[in-house]
Amino acid sequence: MQLKDASILAVDDEDLLLQLVGEWFENVAGKVFSARDGIEAMEVLAQHEIDLIVTDVRMPVMNGISLLKEVKARQGRKPHVIFITGFADLEARDAYDLGAEAILEKPFEFADLLNAAKRSLLERDEIWQMPLDLAAYPTLTGSFASLTQALQEHRITFGRGGFCVETKQRLVEGPVNIKLDFKAERYALSGQGIVRWLGNEANQVGVELTYVAKESRERLLQLTEQAAPFIPSAARTVSLGG
Repeated sequence: MQLKDASILAVDDEDLLLQLVGEWFENVAGKVFSARDGIEAMEVLAQHEIDLIVTDVRMPVMNGISLLKEVKARQGRKPHVIFITGFADLEARDAYDLGAEAILEKPFEFADLLNAAKRSLLERDEIWQMPLDLAAYPTLTGSFASLTQALQEHRITFGRGGFCVETKQRLVEGPVNIKLDFKAERYALSGQGIVRWLGNEANQVGVELTYVAKESRERLLQLTEQAAPFIPSAARTVSLGG
């Protein structure tokens, strides 16, 4: 879906920021709604089809985390959710595991919010088609006896937008090339991504996928389509799909 066709719901208890975000999106989005807390947001959702929610995390009455949980618990179509926050009370690792597709810290640039909104509205297959020149960046590598075994042993698991994997490589947050090999299935996950969080106590990293090689894409779509987290916070067993 393109942003110009989307319905956006902005949620924030700061009137000035709520107005500003609303005005930004009115120039580029199909429809824009606003709410001052999670309860008001749920009332809007009951009356309108919303494609994307941009919500503050810390709010009275119902905060952004509770709102996201309510949204994900709904039957049928679920809006995408982007978090904005001015506090260090929610780690990126937890936000992605809850199902948020991006987390922006205040103050943020509208260009960053706009890019996050555009990406969240695209289908995974659309996002994963455009490689970047990441020759100067490290490569996350891994060789596994099989995908089934790696999942059962909690060494890797997939979310809608990325994966959590066990690795002893020294990585930093930022762009990364990806080459993971699963021998039994003769499946190689080749692509690019962004390291979104590091869990050094368990040798785990959370990676958002930004490009997936064509030969890797079909199987990956099967692995990710039913996932609740955007990026899981820890490796856990998931269904392999088809």
